[in-house]
Amino acid sequence: MNNEYLLYAIPTFFILIFIEALYSHLKDLKLYNLRNSLSGLACGLFTTSTEVFSKAAFAMAYIWISEHFAISQLPDSHWATWIAALIIFDFIWYWAHRYSHEINLLWAGHVPHHHSEEFNLSTGLRQGALQDLMFWPLYITMAFIGFSVEMFFAHLLINKFYGFWLHTKAINKIPLIEGILSTPSAHRVHHGMNDEYLDKNYGGIFMIFDRMFGTYQKEVNPVIFGVRKRYSNYNPVSAHFEWLHAMWQDAVLAVNTWDKFKIWFKPTGWRPADVALKYPRVKFSANHYQKLDSPRQPYPIMPMLTLFSIIAAANLILLFSPELTMMAKAALLAFITLSLIALGKILNNSKQAEASNKRKIISAL
Repeated sequence: MNNEYLLYAIPTFFILIFIEALYSHLKDLKLYNLRNSLSGLACGLFTTSTEVFSKAAFAMAYIWISEHFAISQLPDSHWATWIAALIIFDFIWYWAHRYSHEINLLWAGHVPHHHSEEFNLSTGLRQGALQDLMFWPLYITMAFIGFSVEMFFAHLLINKFYGFWLHTKAINKIPLIEGILSTPSAHRVHHGMNDEYLDKNYGGIFMIFDRMFGTYQKEVNPVIFGVRKRYSNYNPVSAHFEWLHAMWQDAVLAVNTWDKFKIWFKPTGWRPADVALKYPRVKFSANHYQKLDSPRQPYPIMPMLTLFSIIAAANLILLFSPELTMMAKAALLAFITLSLIALGKILNNSKQAEASNKRKIISAL
């Protein structure tokens, strides 16, 4: 659905990432880390690959609800329909996005987007494969209102495309629109794990709903990017299931049966008391925070880039070859998934080699 737009968007995204990376290099801003960026882009490849199947199923459900239960049928050709859809979708996105930060189970779908401790345009493509699946109960309200499935997917793409440019440190605060529209400054706050920035600035395009519901926060202090339960891994597949696995472990370890059930629907980070006491997690401290990765260490660049290029090519075939049978698409998805796991292994091995080299240097001293 809407793959023709992706055909133009994908090269545009990569050109902009290249421009930002070049600007960062020329200005010595150190915005990019190859290993981090490849891991993030690989998350995006896994997401777009799996969504070939999940979005097709959602589209069929959307059309069925629209045909049988819509209170109206709003015309796509009228400008008012587009304006209404823009505002209503952003309102739905605000609450879906907010709930994904406030409910344990929904956080599992969104957390891959927040794993990165770097913040650049490649982070904008680091999306969660389970996120839209978990947002569907709210998304489907647009079908009941009377927006066509084409209108829905158009505004889903508008939201995602607009969100891409927000992921940068190269643009400072923008006069006149700060606090009205979502900007890089406002979105940096959203990705921060500083105390003052937690659970703020959920808006996709507008900041009006954050202001209405008390979640707007200006950028005042340097932002520490990432998540407090650090994802110490570069595997782009396991990134999508890491939080689910953590909750499952806690549910299994919990003695109280009710705790085993409610952990999935409690506020993000909630754990059964007995499990939290017996298996405490390291608490985040801004004063002792150090990035997981050092961007200046040498990496096995050619194996990384070669395998990533092969996966990206397979992803393009999957996205833009409608003549493929469902069996062929499933086989391609399996190939992409296994290749991404292999890429994660290369990325993680380079991290382990780096740590080993550091230990050798320290022991030599």
